[in-house]
Amino acid sequence: MAQAGKRGGHSARTSEGRRTSKPHNDARVPGGDPVAVGSTEALTSKLEPRRGPVKVQLNTWVLASTEARLKWLVKNRQFTVTSVVDVALQELLDRYDVPPADPDGRIGEQ
Repeated sequence: MAQAGKRGGHSARTSEGRRTSKPHNDARVPGGDPVAVGSTEALTSKLEPRRGPVKVQLNTWVLASTEARLKWLVKNRQFTVTSVVDVALQELLDRYDVPPADPDGRIGEQ
């Protein structure tokens, strides 16, 4: 599924197409108010530890018809794209007897 728009990075393109780095002096909190970078310790203390298994990013191309069906499933069945893709891949890997991996993503010797 394609996404458009800026993702909050620190670089921009010059008129020649090269990337440049922009200084980033403040951060945003969920309310949208800028805060000084020096207060990151206070914010960090409020964060909870990550829960659940380790995840990695997977980028791929699919047919437009597959994307349309996936969007329908996500919208009408309250699933997430991540969960649908993970379940589908797990079923395929099981069907072809691919050995399971540990939580850190390593496959043991078989």
